[in-house]
Amino acid sequence: NLQRGLLPPLSGEYSNEKWKTSNGAWIRTEIWASLYPAQVEKAIRYAYEDACVDHGFGEGTYAAIFVAAMESAAYVISDIYQLIKIGLSKIPHDCRVAKAVNLVVNAYENEIDWTRTREMLIEQSADIGWFQAPANVGYVVLGLLYGKCDFKQSIIYAVNCGDDTDCTGATVGALLGIMYGMAGIPEDW
Repeated sequence: NLQRGLLPPLSGEYSNEKWKTSNGAWIRTEIWASLYPAQVEKAIRYAYEDACVDHGFGEGTYAAIFVAAMESAAYVISDIYQLIKIGLSKIPHDCRVAKAVNLVVNAYENEIDWTRTREMLIEQSADIGWFQAPANVGYVVLGLLYGKCDFKQSIIYAVNCGDDTDCTGATVGALLGIMYGMAGIPEDW
């Protein structure tokens, strides 16, 4: 679309149903959070500008905004529920990313087994398939909650959900790295 002369966000919007909900943008958010630590509005502005190039106004862009908000805020906040709340406050409450995140939070609070929670995410996103942002951002939140923000356990939970594991594991690791620094990384890792 860029080669056709379509500028963002139209470049990510036009004839792009296959990729608007995918993972490409939210895995690039650490840079925006790190350039704007504890400046959530600035971090999400640049995350949006980055994401809309290839995701338009789709779920991939909402995922980038959600993750960038959490990561930026994590420079000064280490309460995972507060970070999730901040991320959710920056995206539409009825978008698929928000629904996936809320599904995981509710399942965790209701003590539903993580494997069942994973299956619920798959069912929720069955119509858009694998490698899509809603379920994979859900796997990130699953990892953080079920792993109790322990670096090793959280990454293992997220990666064991399958699908786009390089994205989920990296985002969990980045977020926990921002929150706890090197002190949060176990010696064997």
